[in-house]
Amino acid sequence: MAVKPLRHVVVMLPGITGSVLQKDGRDVWAISGQAACQALRTLGRSLDELRLSGDDPGGIVADRVMPDAHIVPGLVKIDGYSAVSKMIRETFDIEPGSVHEKRPANFIEFPYDWRLDNRVSAEHLQALVRDRLERWREHSHNPNAQVIFVAHSMGGLVARYYLEVLGGWRECRGLITFGTPYRGSLKALDFLVHGYKKLFIDLTEVMRTFPSMYQLLPIYRVLRVRGDFVRVAEADAVPNIEPARALDGLAFHREIEEKVDEHRRDAEYLERGYALQPVVGTRQPTLQSAVLDQDGEVTVERTLPDWMDALLGDGDGTVPRASAIPIELSNAYRDSFATERHGSLQCNQSILEDVRGRLEQMQVTGLAEVRAPEESPAAAERPAIALDLDDLYVIDEPVTLRGQLVNVERSVGPLQARIEPVDAPQPTERTVEFALAPDGWRVEIEGLVPGLYRVEVRTTKGGPWAPPPVHDLFEVASAP
Repeated sequence: MAVKPLRHVVVMLPGITGSVLQKDGRDVWAISGQAACQALRTLGRSLDELRLSGDDPGGIVADRVMPDAHIVPGLVKIDGYSAVSKMIRETFDIEPGSVHEKRPANFIEFPYDWRLDNRVSAEHLQALVRDRLERWREHSHNPNAQVIFVAHSMGGLVARYYLEVLGGWRECRGLITFGTPYRGSLKALDFLVHGYKKLFIDLTEVMRTFPSMYQLLPIYRVLRVRGDFVRVAEADAVPNIEPARALDGLAFHREIEEKVDEHRRDAEYLERGYALQPVVGTRQPTLQSAVLDQDGEVTVERTLPDWMDALLGDGDGTVPRASAIPIELSNAYRDSFATERHGSLQCNQSILEDVRGRLEQMQVTGLAEVRAPEESPAAAERPAIALDLDDLYVIDEPVTLRGQLVNVERSVGPLQARIEPVDAPQPTERTVEFALAPDGWRVEIEGLVPGLYRVEVRTTKGGPWAPPPVHDLFEVASAP
């Protein structure tokens, strides 16, 4: 396929934990393509250097985007960024650049220190865009060149703050986000409150010092206290949640929301503003609410708050469906919906084909808006596979996968899982078949050696009535 001209500058932003962090030229966070146990053993005491004291980064800088799969048990699983980067490189005639080289470029991966307040990362993004966009305009003799952001998860929040609060919208043609938690995530609440301890893995106390973690907390009423739903930042005495940080995390989102409201009364913004295209993961079991009981204990649940529409009761396994939709697009229906897990949205081939088309369309001169069609009732009821699994398994326990078929009326056969080692010393992949269980489909896999694994779940029969496959990561760890 012949490459196409790329008239604008594409900047790709990863999610939380998706950038390699260095201090004095030494990696202090770099787990790409590795199981967490192996990587954290390698990094050792350097992980303590990630701890923040106030706003001081402690000499740590973001060096590069992690291209391959990585996992932080209990918080995030990301199947890397090489697939989306490869799609852009194969589709367009690009001149690659980096944050380290001040030269003309039209494709740049933007690593950032994901520990810090996202406002700080947005200011760094602003400085990068100002410099590189001007250089590209001069180099390409295209004074109308703009920036297009492709962002996964928290990276979308960084871009949004730059665009709305820092005024970057005047230089932007489009923002495409994969599973960005515009309204926060219950998984962040679960991690901050309960932490994650299994074997020797425990980043809980370190990550509780990160302002960015508080900016991932839900900003809508999901915490039930004495029978009423309240916002986390407005609740009293939530264990392991610092009230001032939670309020500042909410204020971060309110700053964006207030600027959006202001801009939508601006004629220039309405005419020349950027196209916002969220990719929303659906049909996956996702945490939706929490309960703070009389003893001060928090329980996080998959039950949707009773004041919300029942149709919103799913998500991508990390970000609820409602949260992945920007507030101002609540009734605009510009979203692209995909039955995929959070960490695989940005490397799902069908999603990438859709994004490829949107990026191509954004190169067309005179285009006023890139807009996805409203999700029709038929599309809303498309067949899907809902997958549920743990992040981490110990070598002497079976790997248990649970699946359900959604909106499937015809026989498509049982589910089957293809297990592929990412870093484990096993030469071949393995395919196993699920068995029917009272709560759907279930399979237990034994004999996997320690390492990081990629899983794909699909039906044994294909065809137009079969749901698309769904993907995720898990780790098998050796006993301590």
